[in-house]
Amino acid sequence: MRRAFTLLELILVLVILGVLSAAAWYSYRPHYLAQDVNFVQMQLLRAKYRGIQYDKRHATSDTNRSIGCVDLQEAAWKDLAKKLHYALHSTITSSYTTLCFDSFGRPHLDDNLTTNAPIASPTRLLRLSYHSKEANLTILPQSGYVIIDLK
Repeated sequence: MRRAFTLLELILVLVILGVLSAAAWYSYRPHYLAQDVNFVQMQLLRAKYRGIQYDKRHATSDTNRSIGCVDLQEAAWKDLAKKLHYALHSTITSSYTTLCFDSFGRPHLDDNLTTNAPIASPTRLLRLSYHSKEANLTILPQSGYVIIDLK
C-alpha cells in the first residue's frame, strides 16, 4: 500500500493548474480601451453638468468662461488623467479643440457661446484607439448625449 504521490502525478497536477491559470489570466485581463472610453465619457458628462450649473452669458472673465468646457486634444486628456490619478492607455484624436456646454446642456464646439450656435447634427468628437481596437464618441445636438461605437 502506497502513502505518497509519485513525481509524475505531482507534475501532471502542476501542468493542469498552470494551463487553467493562464486561461483565467487571459480572459480577465484589463480592457484598457473600455476603461478609457468610460473615463472620457465621465469627463464630458462632468463638463455638461458644470455648464448647466453656470450661465456663461454673464461671465465677466475668461476663467469663468471655461466652466463647462473640455479641451479635446490628446495632451489635455493626458494632463487631466494625470491630475485625476488615472493612467490613460489609448491614443485620442479629435478634429476639434474645445467642447463647451451652455446652461441648457447643449454642446458647442467653441467656448464663445454668445456668437456660436449649438451643434446642429450628430458630430464625431473623439476617436480612441488601443492596439488594433478603436472607439468613436459621437455627441448628439440639443441633448449632449454621447454615443459610443466600439469597433
